[in-house]
Parts: sequence; structure tokens; C-alpha cells
Amino acid sequence: MSEPLLRAVGVRKSYGHTEVLGGIDLEVHKGQVVCLLGPSGAGKSTFLRCINHLETIDAGQIWVDGEPIGFRQRGGKLYELREREVARQRRDIGMVFQRFNLFAHRTALENVVEGPIRVLGVKPDEARKQGLELLDRVGLGQRGDAYPAQLSGGQQQRVAIARSLAMKPKLMLFDEPTSALDPELVGEVLEVMSTLAGEGMTMVVVTHEMSFAAEAADEVVFLADGAVVETGPPDQVLSAPKHERTRQFLARILA
Repeated sequence: MSEPLLRAVGVRKSYGHTEVLGGIDLEVHKGQVVCLLGPSGAGKSTFLRCINHLETIDAGQIWVDGEPIGFRQRGGKLYELREREVARQRRDIGMVFQRFNLFAHRTALENVVEGPIRVLGVKPDEARKQGLELLDRVGLGQRGDAYPAQLSGGQQQRVAIARSLAMKPKLMLFDEPTSALDPELVGEVLEVMSTLAGEGMTMVVVTHEMSFAAEAADEVVFLADGAVVETGPPDQVLSAPKHERTRQFLARILA
């Protein structure tokens, strides 16, 4: 098998005396969809933020496409990169948060084209053309001139997905992207994510949406107390978990 697109080894993170990640190992290959499940406080979101160096890890290492994230190795030691160098790495890692984080004073299209124009140096006309195509891809081709306040939560989250895709990332991270949505809006966002998965986008998704994990994931990873408890294909982890901790969690979620 080829080298993993994402590789994490022994990742640890603490806040003060509280250890949030206790040595996470994970590999995600190109085109794979990996869903991270677990109770609140398990470290799922923290781990996702460590992948693109929004949080600095205390130990271990993370690579994306063979490049160490956030650090440079020199003389057998790791040195943290400058913010400009980290920003360059983040271009390849799209992230969709629980909250949409759109610019309220800019239209949907302007939100999507901001990154390509300012960061990638794409000419405005070309960025606009690509932005309209991306909005159409997420089912919002006719809402490019709408401001976030004129859009539903589900529509705003789809704009956020289009904005991330505009940077042409190698890897997409989703941090509970439907948790802030009304129940009737969840499906439209999951549909876009399922389409991306079918198109071969490499994705790591923190979610409590068991149906999405069952249908779209290649691998499910269950975390608890900052550690990987169980990992495997969705039919195994969700239908016949090996560990009692996993069984307890799923029983509560499905109830």
C-alpha cells in the first residue's frame, strides 16, 4: 500500500495538568474517509486541530503528504515553524468547523473566492468562475449574491465547504459540521459530504451522525479519554464492537 496521506504517531496534547491526547496513532490513505467517534471530551476536536497546527502538540509527530506539520527537524531536534510557514502548510488542509465562520459582510461567492485570490494568487475573474462552479457543486449555484444572514444554517455550512474546496486541499477535516444545525438541515450537509467522499476526497470527520459513518466511512475510529479504543471498518465497529467502552457509547447514541 502507498504511503499514507495523513500519518500521526504518538500525538500528545495537554492543557495544564489535564492530558487531552494520550498518544494518538492514525493513518489515512489518499481517498479514504475516516470518521472519529467518541464522547464529549474524548479529544476528537483537539486532535483535528492538531492536524493543521491550530493546536501545538506536546509530543509525537504528524505528517501530511510526507511533510511534518508545524515543525522542522534539524540536527535530530524538532523546531516549530514560523506562522508564515505553517500558513503555507494549511493551504493543503481544508477545515470545516462546527460554526460556519463566514464573513458576514461578504456574499457567499465573496467568501468562497477570498482565499484563492489573496492566498493562491488566482486572478479575480478566474476565482469567480471557479467559485460559482463550487457553489453549484454544493447546490447553491443561484445564491452567490446572498449574504450569510440571508442563508439557512445548512446553506451557510455548504458555503463553508465550498470555501475550503476552493483552496484545492489534499485533505479535508470536518469538526462536527452538523452539530450546530437544526435537525431538518443536517441531511443537506451530509449529502454534500457523501458526494465528496464518492468523488475520492480524503476526509477525516468528527461526527455523531452514525448513518453517515456507516455509509461513507472506510474506517471508524472510536476515541475515549484521549486514546484510540477501537478502529476498523464501520460494519465491525458500529455493528459488532469488540470493546465494552465502544458498546456503551453506541448504546447511548443509538438510544
